[in-house]
Amino acid sequence: MGRRCVEQEQRFPRGHRCGYGEIDPEEPRRGPDGSVYVQTLACGIERITDIATKEPKSQLVHVFPGAFCGVPTIVGHYLIQGVRATHGLIVLDISNPSNPAEVSRLALGGEFLPHWTGWDARTQRLVVTGYGADHRLFLVKLDQSTGVVTVDGVFKDEAGKPGFSFDKREWPHGWTGSANPHGVVFSR
Repeated sequence: MGRRCVEQEQRFPRGHRCGYGEIDPEEPRRGPDGSVYVQTLACGIERITDIATKEPKSQLVHVFPGAFCGVPTIVGHYLIQGVRATHGLIVLDISNPSNPAEVSRLALGGEFLPHWTGWDARTQRLVVTGYGADHRLFLVKLDQSTGVVTVDGVFKDEAGKPGFSFDKREWPHGWTGSANPHGVVFSR
């Protein structure tokens, strides 16, 4: 019975990494070619095509190092992924959708475990939240012609470090302590 349950839970075809990258699909994102990219908790990127048909197809097109990868963002033909094993971001060029190519990496610190990314078209910056010993939020610049990502050094906390620290804060509702930022909402 256990094996049958595992087979029923298997949602994507086995990948090239010993059947690992396709496990635990999470966040779908529409790519510039109309296909859908789904990030998995096992750090895979599945590309789903033929969505409007009765027989959509799925292909594992990339596997990042490690496990527990975060929520990706697609900007133009770049997929930006938080990768815990690198304590930062990896950017893929998805202009060749069945064979994405890594174009840049950005380390955000040895204690930072990136989780959620989001793009603000108005300010042309990404926000990155994370977990771990460093409870921090970063703003990141993306060069849309090269895919290179850099920390926005203008956005600093009161200690002068890039980003905003959620450590040891006094919160408006009276609680004092550290918090893990999860997602971010941009407003006008």
